[in-house]
Amino acid sequence: MRKIKSAARIARQLQETEAAMDQSILRANALVTAMIEARIEGKLAAEVGQDALDNIVSGLKAMTEARGAIARGHGDLAKVADGLAIEWRLDGPLEEKLIPRFSAEPSKQDAA
Repeated sequence: MRKIKSAARIARQLQETEAAMDQSILRANALVTAMIEARIEGKLAAEVGQDALDNIVSGLKAMTEARGAIARGHGDLAKVADGLAIEWRLDGPLEEKLIPRFSAEPSKQDAA
């Protein structure tokens, strides 16, 4: 029973982390949109704020890469749960997965 409670706690925390990362990415993307719209509305030259935009977009890319690492960790945790014979869909709404649950590695199509 202790394993089940621990697994459920981890599953909840993982889902919360993934959702928080999605929200952070959406907010950063909204910032990029606002910056570009403000430059256009202000009829400012394209180079105005370009350095800032480059830095924000670099941060957005890093956030996206971090989200991918968390998603791969999710797949790794699923393998651990399977190895410990823990039903890993014990808690929270079920999400449709695009990759098989046993594969934490990116597919060949993803690598292209």
